[in-house]
Amino acid sequence: MNASTLAVSVITYQRSHLLDLCLQSLTLAMSKKRYPIYILIQDADPKDMAILKKHEDLITEVTHVKKNGKHVEEMINNNRISAWEIPLIGRGHQYVICLEDDVEVAPDIFEFTEEVLAQNAKIKNFWGINYGSFEKPDVIGTYSKLNYGIHGPASLVGLGSIKKFKLNKLKKFGGAIPWDAWVEPLVKTGFMATSNVSRYRDNGHSGTHASLQSDFRYFQKLNESFVHGLNEDATIYFNSDIEHYWRADCRIYQEKGKIKRYLRFMAVRIYQIFKTLL
Repeated sequence: MNASTLAVSVITYQRSHLLDLCLQSLTLAMSKKRYPIYILIQDADPKDMAILKKHEDLITEVTHVKKNGKHVEEMINNNRISAWEIPLIGRGHQYVICLEDDVEVAPDIFEFTEEVLAQNAKIKNFWGINYGSFEKPDVIGTYSKLNYGIHGPASLVGLGSIKKFKLNKLKKFGGAIPWDAWVEPLVKTGFMATSNVSRYRDNGHSGTHASLQSDFRYFQKLNESFVHGLNEDATIYFNSDIEHYWRADCRIYQEKGKIKRYLRFMAVRIYQIFKTLL
């Protein structure tokens, strides 16, 4: 896979020490290949600028954004949308791995990505790749096809997917509908190819959608899975569906039931839009 096909986008906001770890992990993963890396940084401070300078040979382009009085929810949406649209629409790539600054990626994330795309890119109901997992599979190179939404910290989407997301409509709601809540019901009409072992470590300490108790469980189980994946090197990558206990509604994808899933998507979308009008 060449650099014009795949790119990486990193969203960061005044967490220079975490950004440094993220970029170090990408440097290691790119020891044998090179893909463009786009940085979207909000309200950069001197420490952030020092990290960008440190990794300038790795970074393709930096986009600076300002809060400018916007609500937090709107900024989160805008930053995510820009992190997708800059590489996919602005720079002509076909796929982008979108990372939050508090993750470290696995050394084989690009080999895994290339193989999963080769096996699934032409399948109609394929929406992208999720890199997180709580599981500890025996075979490190496997992935499952899951009926689930997009993992915010580390995931891949393609140009075809974001066109179907209708992001311009989402922008009209400001931050009233979070980006992940907007895309999830649509993505769940198909599947996300999901690594059976976590291919990222999450170094964050709090989340925007979870309680402290569930945060602790998330970090513990995901990072244990990540360490499990480092115990051996994957030599082949292939689909082997296993149950993922990420959330109660995370299920193995089945071809049957497509009409029912689409009707559910339509019902959720109508409800989301109606709720913003109240």
